[in-house]
Amino acid sequence: MSNKWIWFDWLVAAFRYAKVNKYVKQNSIIADVGCGREGAFLKSHAGKITHGYGFDFRINEHEEDNLSFINNKELEGSLPLADCSVDDVFLNAVLEHLEDPAGVISESVRILKSDGRIIMTTPTRIAKPVLEFLSFRLHLINEDEIREHKHYFNKADIKNLIEAVNKHLQGNEQLILEKYSIFEFGFNSLIVLRKK
Repeated sequence: MSNKWIWFDWLVAAFRYAKVNKYVKQNSIIADVGCGREGAFLKSHAGKITHGYGFDFRINEHEEDNLSFINNKELEGSLPLADCSVDDVFLNAVLEHLEDPAGVISESVRILKSDGRIIMTTPTRIAKPVLEFLSFRLHLINEDEIREHKHYFNKADIKNLIEAVNKHLQGNEQLILEKYSIFEFGFNSLIVLRKK
C-alpha cells in the first residue's frame, strides 16, 4: 500500500480545485483543513492571499513565505488559531475522512470571522461503489485514501450536519447552507456554508 497519489487522483483533484478556486478572495486569510502532505491548494493561491494556514496529519511543519503548514495529528481536532481570525476555511475532499465531521466543522466556525465561509467538496453517497471499483479493482485511485473514507454525504446529510453544529454554537452565531451543488456526474458535491 502507498500513500502516493496516482495520476487519476491528481486529475480528480484538479476538477475539485476548479470548483473551489473562485472562492479564494484577494488579500484574504484562509485555512485549508486537510491540506495534504504537499499543501498544493494553498501553494497555488499564495500570490493572492495575505496568509494561508494548512493543517494535515501527514504534513511536515514549516513556514513558506505567507503560508504556515501545521501537523495537527496530536491536536485532537483543535486548530491552533484565534477565534474569528480567518476569512474562509476550505475542506477539499476531507469531510469523508473524518471520525467527527461536526467537531471539525464547529472548530472551523470558531476560527471564522463573522460572515466567513466554509467551502467543501466531498463525494456523494452514489460515489462509494464507483470509487471502490476504481480503487480496489482498477487501481486508478490510491487505495489507502478510499479505505480511509468513513462517510459519504448527500444534501440531507449536510443539512443534518449543519443542524448538529448549530446546536452547539454560542450566542447568535449560526451556520447556514449557502450553496449545495453536485459535479463529476453527481459523484462529488460542492458545499458552501456561511457563518452568520
